[in-house]
Amino acid sequence: MAGLNGGSVYEEKSCTLGDGRTLAYFDLGDPSGPPVLHHHGAPSGKLETAFFNLGEAAAKAGVRLLAVDRPGIGGSTPRLGRTLLEWADDVEAFADRLGLGKFSVMGYSMGTPSALACLHGIPHRLNGVSIVSGSGPSDVPGLADGRSSDVARVLRFAQHRPRLTSAVLAFMKFGTRSPEKMIAASGKSMPEADQAVAARSGAAPRFAAFLADAMRNGTTGVRDDMRLAASPWGFTVADSGVPAFIWHGTVDRNVPVATARWLSERLPSAQLKLVEDGGHISVLDASAETVLEQLHQQALR
Repeated sequence: MAGLNGGSVYEEKSCTLGDGRTLAYFDLGDPSGPPVLHHHGAPSGKLETAFFNLGEAAAKAGVRLLAVDRPGIGGSTPRLGRTLLEWADDVEAFADRLGLGKFSVMGYSMGTPSALACLHGIPHRLNGVSIVSGSGPSDVPGLADGRSSDVARVLRFAQHRPRLTSAVLAFMKFGTRSPEKMIAASGKSMPEADQAVAARSGAAPRFAAFLADAMRNGTTGVRDDMRLAASPWGFTVADSGVPAFIWHGTVDRNVPVATARWLSERLPSAQLKLVEDGGHISVLDASAETVLEQLHQQALR
């Protein structure tokens, strides 16, 4: 798969790990810049980087952005029964295969627990971590207060009802055949800032494309990824000495802003940026270059 978007070529590459599994990824931005591993949301995959023009943002910020499909998603091999902390092991193995030394991680939305698993499991490899519109653990009271009822329902299914989750995902994949209708339906519960992003010319087909690509080999990988993010994570979020940046919109209805405040309390050295009237997708859309510039500057220290 290869596509041109915002001046960047999104060409799928493959990295074979020691156990024979492969991780599919994009290599974007400045090839000589400090590396940043992007952790995509859910249901999603590495192709969300095209929706957000992250290749162009990475080039402007001077970073090498590596966007990786997690196991069973997009072009990556499944890893049955995996845990979040085992993903941190995969990330370290991936970095070793690519000859990376230290690097930064960036977690968007439901990619946050996977990024924070790296902070917990391999802090010695990290220059910094950035969390944008990041989801929180399901076993912390109050974090979901104010969440869209549709999103809350899907996350309950993801944690407790795998067959129903697969059915919902299959319906979503079918819906990608009619991108404009799909994004119109999704936009009903969005705050104004997110609706503005979704209404742009070309947004609907890009949105449909990353959903369809994530589930190109079926729904199981995305379903399992959502279950991990929507369930207790299996590790404690705590300050490990790695510099962290947290970005969140104040009117995010997918992940209420209480989650960002909770994360900042667990990572007291983190810089918290609350974007007034920012939604769930609008913050990354508007601030991607700045987010990546922060990680670039941190890598130079």
